[in-house]
Amino acid sequence: MYSNFLTPTPGTPRDRDNRYYQILGGGARMRMLETFLDLQLPELLGKEGPLPATEICKRLNIVLDRGWKFLHLLALCGLLEETKGLYCEDDAIFGLSKQAKEYFGEDGAQGYFFRDLVNFWKNVACLPLIDVLQGMPLPDAVRWPPATPEAAEHLEKWMRVTALGAIKSILASNVMIGGAKLLDVGGGDGTIGCAMLQAYPELNVTVFNLPASAALAREVIKVKNQPDRINVHEGDFLKDELPGGFDRILFSRVLTDWTPSVCRMLFEKSRRALVPGGKLVINEAFVEGNLDYSISWEFRYIFYDTFGRAMFKPLDVYRQLLNDAGFKISRVYPMLDDAFYSVIEAVAI
Repeated sequence: MYSNFLTPTPGTPRDRDNRYYQILGGGARMRMLETFLDLQLPELLGKEGPLPATEICKRLNIVLDRGWKFLHLLALCGLLEETKGLYCEDDAIFGLSKQAKEYFGEDGAQGYFFRDLVNFWKNVACLPLIDVLQGMPLPDAVRWPPATPEAAEHLEKWMRVTALGAIKSILASNVMIGGAKLLDVGGGDGTIGCAMLQAYPELNVTVFNLPASAALAREVIKVKNQPDRINVHEGDFLKDELPGGFDRILFSRVLTDWTPSVCRMLFEKSRRALVPGGKLVINEAFVEGNLDYSISWEFRYIFYDTFGRAMFKPLDVYRQLLNDAGFKISRVYPMLDDAFYSVIEAVAI
């Protein structure tokens, strides 16, 4: 019966305070996660297994009383499992939680994507936000287009290691059924294009991307041994027209990086590049259902002047932009449990 009273009644003082502490708690959780990784605690516990608080503090050269509080907080955050800690004794045992193993592996040494998210956060969170808002020059943490081959490789590695959810979303939507020629605009290193080839033997794919990323795509295509059905077209979609003659044009995890006006321009180029009856396919994260995800990324975009405003957009904005460019939405496929992405299928009006 007590559990019935744990959620505050909406509009009450406890509900008000609870929502405010959720905001404060988010900041505390982020600092805990940063330090959890900086201390290489996942690696230690992944290798050794659960350890007493005294042993962990000794290994990490941290003060026992402060360290015990830190470990206990990590357990409250869901990153550690705590046993024998009921009376706050020194010999409480702490080990990696199931959640931590999902992020960083059984050995605590995995999770490139999750670790890099924290690194990106640290790059911007250390900057004085008021000074930034008032015009402080920004370090070149992220630039578009990538300034060096190394920066392009880092970007495309990010896109590659997170591609599985996008691939599953596109395949589940069935939007490629009946397609013969696909243009994957901003198609990274070709990972998604190659996945479409495997799923649809009748499909041919062209990956459109900037020169540095196009070079990476050629390497991936060579490794996957698909040269007869996939090729690479170099170009800058902000400046160049898209190649024509396609019955499917795909934007997957591309439009979120661009303002509505740029998206409308890309849709207009897509309309000119599609054959009659062709379909424009959009695989992106909407604001709906992804508020924390959107806030996390939109905060970072404050510090990236080469990107614009309102990157994460609701479905209605896409609907209006498509209409402006001469398209109408024929179907919308909702998010799967595997990813943040929804799929829009649009046809020319």
